[in-house]
Amino acid sequence: MDILVVTTSGTAARARSTVRSALPFGTVTVLDLDAGYRPVGTERVLAPAGIPLATTRLHRWAVRYPLAVVRSLAAQHHLAHRDSDGPVVVVEPGVLLLSALDGLVAAAAEAGLALVSRTGVVADDRRDPTPADLLRSGAVSPALLAVRADRADALTAWATGLRATEDATGWTTLLAGTVPHALLRDPAVLVSAWSLAPGHALTPADEPGALLLDGRPVVALDLTRADPAVPWLLDAGATGDPRARLSDHPVLAARVAAALETLAEDEAGLPTSGETWARTSLGGLVDAPLRTLYAATPDAPDPFDPAERTALLDWLTEPAPDGGLSRYLRAVRAGRPDLAGVFAGVPGRDEEAYVSWAVEHAVAEGFDGDLVAESVRRWTVPPAPPAAYEPGVNVVGFLRGELGIGESARLLVQALDAAGVPRSTVPVDTHLSSRQRPADDAPAVRRPPLATTVLCVNSDLTPTVASALPVAYDGTYRIGMWYWEVEDFPASQHGGLATVDEVWVATDFVRAAIAPHTALPVRTLTPPLPQRPASGPARTRAELGLPDAPVFLFAFDFLSTAERKNPLGLVDAFCAAFGPEDGPVLVVKSINADRRPSEAERLRLRVAGLPHVRLVEEYLDADARDALVAACDCYVSLHRSEGLGLTMAEAMAWGKPVIATRYSGNLQFMTDANSYLVDWTPAPVPADAAPYPAGSTWADPDLAHAVRLMREVVADPAGAAARGARAARDIAELHSPAAAGAAIAARLAEIADRPVAAPASAPRRLLGRLRSGRG
Repeated sequence: MDILVVTTSGTAARARSTVRSALPFGTVTVLDLDAGYRPVGTERVLAPAGIPLATTRLHRWAVRYPLAVVRSLAAQHHLAHRDSDGPVVVVEPGVLLLSALDGLVAAAAEAGLALVSRTGVVADDRRDPTPADLLRSGAVSPALLAVRADRADALTAWATGLRATEDATGWTTLLAGTVPHALLRDPAVLVSAWSLAPGHALTPADEPGALLLDGRPVVALDLTRADPAVPWLLDAGATGDPRARLSDHPVLAARVAAALETLAEDEAGLPTSGETWARTSLGGLVDAPLRTLYAATPDAPDPFDPAERTALLDWLTEPAPDGGLSRYLRAVRAGRPDLAGVFAGVPGRDEEAYVSWAVEHAVAEGFDGDLVAESVRRWTVPPAPPAAYEPGVNVVGFLRGELGIGESARLLVQALDAAGVPRSTVPVDTHLSSRQRPADDAPAVRRPPLATTVLCVNSDLTPTVASALPVAYDGTYRIGMWYWEVEDFPASQHGGLATVDEVWVATDFVRAAIAPHTALPVRTLTPPLPQRPASGPARTRAELGLPDAPVFLFAFDFLSTAERKNPLGLVDAFCAAFGPEDGPVLVVKSINADRRPSEAERLRLRVAGLPHVRLVEEYLDADARDALVAACDCYVSLHRSEGLGLTMAEAMAWGKPVIATRYSGNLQFMTDANSYLVDWTPAPVPADAAPYPAGSTWADPDLAHAVRLMREVVADPAGAAARGARAARDIAELHSPAAAGAAIAARLAEIADRPVAAPASAPRRLLGRLRSGRG
C-alpha cells in the first residue's frame, strides 16, 4: 500500500507524526517541497525535482496560492506523473493512522477515487462546527483520500478545483460533484472535530494507541487543527462550544495529549517551524498584490530565487511603458474597491493623487514599504504645468447649487470681485443633490486658469472634484474651502488633505476641528455674509400667506440632517412659549423633504393639529425666499451645531432679531449685542446622525431659555428691533464683500510672496519628501 504525505517547513513536525503512524501500514513517500523535513524511519523523501516539479513553477504556486493548496497541487502533480496505477492514499500532515487502510484502498481500487465524508450528521445544536461551517468548508474532507493514478479525470478535476477555488478545502466539493467516486461515511474512518458526536463511544483497541469508535476500528485521527498549546481542543481554531469535546471522551483525550506532546517535541527539534516562502527574495512578505500579479502572469520572475532578485524588483516596480504606475501599485489599487472608486482616473488624471495616497498610507495599511518607495522613485512624474500663471483665483464649486456650500462659493466670488482680484469660475454639477439655479445665474467661466484654485467643496469630495479638473489646473496653488459641523474631524473626511496645499475655513470653530489633523496651513477666512438687497422684498406678507401676527421663522435642508438642525426641538420650545390663541406663529421652511421621507414625516406628525405652526415644503425661488425672511419678525435656530450658519446671517442682514444656540460657527458673527443667544449643554452625537461621528460632542440647546427669549422678543418689540438693527449694521460693516475681500486679498498676496519657485501640489510635495529621504 502506497501512502503519500506532502509537506512544507510549516507542517514538517506534523508530517513526522503522520509518517510515524503510517509506516506500519504501508510504503510511505514524503514529498518535501522546501527541504524542511527530517526523516523518522524508512520513508522515502522526494524533493520537487524528483517528481518532477520545476522549482520556478513551485515558487509561483507559493506566491499565488495558500500553502495548503500548494501542497495539494504538488500531490496531484506527483500522482499525475507516477508510473504505477495502483491506489495511493494521500494523507495531510497532522493526520494519525491508527489502523489498516484496507477499506479505503479497496474502495479506491474499485471506484478509482475514494473520498471521506466530514460528518454523517448535520446537527443544528448551536455547537461548532455549525451547518453553516459545513456549507463553507464542504462535506468532503481533504485530510484523507485514495486515488488510482490512472484516473486522469479525477486528477484533472482535483487540479481544476484547487485552481478555481484557491481554497484548501472547497476543492473537494467540486471533485465529489464532477467525477465518479466512492464516499466513505463511517465516522470511524476519520475521527475529527467534524465527525465526533457526543453519543459516540471511544474505547482502547488491542493494539497500542489504536482506538475503537462504537466498537469499530478507528482508521485515522485528524489532528491537523490541534495545537500543543491548547491540548484540550481537537480544533484549536474553534470559537464556539465544540461538539467534539475531549472531556466527553477521556480515552481519546489521553491519545490526543500524547500525540500533541510528541508534536511539540518535533517542533522544538526542527530548525524552523515557519514557512520558507513567507518572504520573497527581496525580503518583503508575500501579500495580496503579489498574489494578484502572479495569478495573472505565468511567466513572472521567480519570487524566491536570489539570482532573480534584480529582475523581480524591476518587474514589480518599473514604470509602465507609457510612464505610468508600476505593476505593484496598480495591483494595490486593483485589490481595493475603495481605492479604485476614489482614484477612478488611473491611469490618467488621478495618478498623482493615488501616488500621494500610497506615500502617506500604503505602508500603514499593510503593503510593502520597499516596493511602494521604489515604485514611486521610478514613477515618471507627469510634467508640471508651466508656473507662469496670471495672478487670480479659479473658484471651483457648486456655483449653481441651492445649498449652503454653493452659496458660500458664490459669496467668495463676490468677495474677490469687491477686492478687484481677477477670478474665473468652474461650476461643479456632479455630486449635487439639491435643486440648481438657472445656468445664467452663475458667473461665466474664464480661461486660462489663474494662479490659485479654491475648491469650494467639502473635504471628502475634494479629491474627486480636483481630479476632474483639466490638467492645466494641476500646477495651481490649491486651496480647499471646507466646512464641517462638529468638533471631531474624522478620518473619513481626511481624503482631501492630500489634494490641497492649504485649507480655508469660514469660522474658528471649523478651524479648531480640522487644524489638529494636518500640517497644512488652515486659515479662517470668513466669506462675505448675505447682504440685504438695495430693493425691498418682492412679495408682501399677505402675498406670502402670513398672518398679521408675530411670525417666527426657521429654514433648513433635510439633507443637512434634521438631528443637527433640530426642528423638533424648536417646535417643542415654540409650543411651550405660545399656545394657538396667543397670536405668534412659527413657520418652518424646509427643502429636500422628499429625500428624507422618514424625518419629514416625523416633523409633519409633530406639528399636525398645531394651527400656529406651519410647514412650507414647496420650492421657493430666491425672491420668494428673501421675501419670507424679510416678512418674519424673528428668526430662530436651535441647532445642535453649525459650520457657519448662513440663514441666521441672512436674517440679521434684513435687520431681524435672531435667536440661536450659543455654540459653533454662528458665533463668528453673532454676539450678545446683536443676537439672542441660547444656553446649551454638551451632548453626544447619536449613532444615526451620519456623516457626523457617533460620540462626538455637539450642543443640546436649553429649550426653557429659548422659551424665555421668544417671549421676550414678543413682549419687547422695540428692544428686539434695536437688536436687529445692530445685527444689520454688523453684517453690513464687518462681513461685507469688501471686508471679506480685503482679508482674502491679503492672504493671496502672502501666497504669491511665498519662497518657492512655482506652486506645488500636495502630491508633489509628498513625492519630494520621499525622494529626498524625508518621507
